[in-house]
Amino acid sequence: MRAIDIGLDAARALGHPGPGRVLAAFPRALYLSVPGGLVVLCSSQVPRGPLHLRMAALPAARAGVEVLVTAGHLKVGDEVCPVPASVPVWSPRLPPASRLSHACRDARNWLPSTGPTLELQSARDTELPDDVLTALRRGDLLSFAGLVGGRGAGLTPAGDDVLAGVLLVASGLRGGSRVHARTLRRCGLRAPTNDIARAFLACAARGRCIEPAHALLDALADADRGATRSAISELRRFGSSSGEALAYGIRTALLELPTEAPPGVATRLVSRPDQDQIEYSG
Repeated sequence: MRAIDIGLDAARALGHPGPGRVLAAFPRALYLSVPGGLVVLCSSQVPRGPLHLRMAALPAARAGVEVLVTAGHLKVGDEVCPVPASVPVWSPRLPPASRLSHACRDARNWLPSTGPTLELQSARDTELPDDVLTALRRGDLLSFAGLVGGRGAGLTPAGDDVLAGVLLVASGLRGGSRVHARTLRRCGLRAPTNDIARAFLACAARGRCIEPAHALLDALADADRGATRSAISELRRFGSSSGEALAYGIRTALLELPTEAPPGVATRLVSRPDQDQIEYSG
């Protein structure tokens, strides 16, 4: 088995030796709990991601199988996967905030306007309710995370995928929105969800997500409609609904997150024991 490339967060996780186990097993991906965190062992058909170690072939394994991390190797059951130091490390970058903040018009016109069912009000909901959007418009990301986190179906629930898109954009706009990195990190912890989804949320809070999501933000920042369509098409191939929910979260964040105060009004980050949010004062 040959390693193709590895995401930055997966590389860091594999720097901590010790035992672990397979949390979930699918034909194209194994989700591993290791001492350093979560690592997704996946095939080359899966896009690059911060937690992904892509392999030319996957070991045969099921949930519960023992895992062992050692220097330069990852053992899954009885099979050993070499992870040499020469494996290319994927570390994505976000567009500059100045370019990303101008993408709102194109996001409204080019990205899907309806999201996944999150069961926030009824099984038929495909739009975020007013109280959820109000939290986002105020910059109250912690309340937003608590409202959408863990909602919906999927290994990573659809609400977490929406939240990941929001956190990714918020990370890119952080300088203009006055949202602290600490706040973004706390959002992943606030979301009432599972360990797999929480690991991906932690990456999004640091500005890292799967490659098609970064391609989408780059295309929007470049005002490239063709590249935007291509990125959306790639996102929709990811998971049963994860890619589409990510795109919806990115759109919602670009349209709703406050990036600056109204004219003549100052902004400040308000810190309280249970929340951080943007408020206007003047």
